[in-house]
Amino acid sequence: MNILITGHKGFIGSHIFQELTKNNANVYGYDIGDSLPENVKFDFIIHMAARGLIRESVKYPYEYFEDDLALTLKFLELARKNDSVFIFPSSGSASNPTNPYSLSKKQAVEWINLYRKLYGLKAYVLTLYNIYGEGSRKGAVYLFTRAALKGETAVVYGDGSHVRDYFYVGDVVRVIKMIIDGKLSEGDYECGTGKGTSVLELIKIIEKVTERKINYIHKEYPVEEAEYLVAKNPILKDPTPLEIGIKKVMEFIIKDESLG
Repeated sequence: MNILITGHKGFIGSHIFQELTKNNANVYGYDIGDSLPENVKFDFIIHMAARGLIRESVKYPYEYFEDDLALTLKFLELARKNDSVFIFPSSGSASNPTNPYSLSKKQAVEWINLYRKLYGLKAYVLTLYNIYGEGSRKGAVYLFTRAALKGETAVVYGDGSHVRDYFYVGDVVRVIKMIIDGKLSEGDYECGTGKGTSVLELIKIIEKVTERKINYIHKEYPVEEAEYLVAKNPILKDPTPLEIGIKKVMEFIIKDESLG
């Protein structure tokens, strides 16, 4: 079995790459700017490569088009020609795009559906909510946990009431393995817990786990963002509890920054 993982050096892609290389499969990695291996027919293409910062996408819309939507089309074509199973991560924010990143995700899913209809593409679309975990150096869980451990001041955008669905990266890997192992039929799935947590609630949970107080200031949103993004029908019924995931992030930061 030949598996191609794009974005294999990134946060989520690296976790998938590390796990799948443990199995008896030929796993290839590709990142933006790399060359593809020649004369290899891929059974699965897991397309994780993309620029992923909403606020940066507003500054660099064309670059986000090139490295998000256009790059997706490149690998859709490769999947069509190889008759590969195509696995694509969409975003909860794609339901109502307010920025180039979210729009590229929404349009990519439209292209995938067109390829399904025109060419019989075998595809899985995974709507990812707020993914966190070891190795990430962005996102609310990482930033607030790091602020707690280092005694730094964190930033809360808006009044802190906006709600997100925090989903541990190891659970994304579990879903990918279910697909590779043939345990999920082709289709669209939500990678979330189905439980919403506001930013202020998240801060309280992190304070409990770290046993540290978080100092924070409020700022206005730099770009418009949805107030509520939570999975309605999550694929996993036993996701990693948020407190356990935060503890893993805490341990990663302590080791990564030699805080122990």
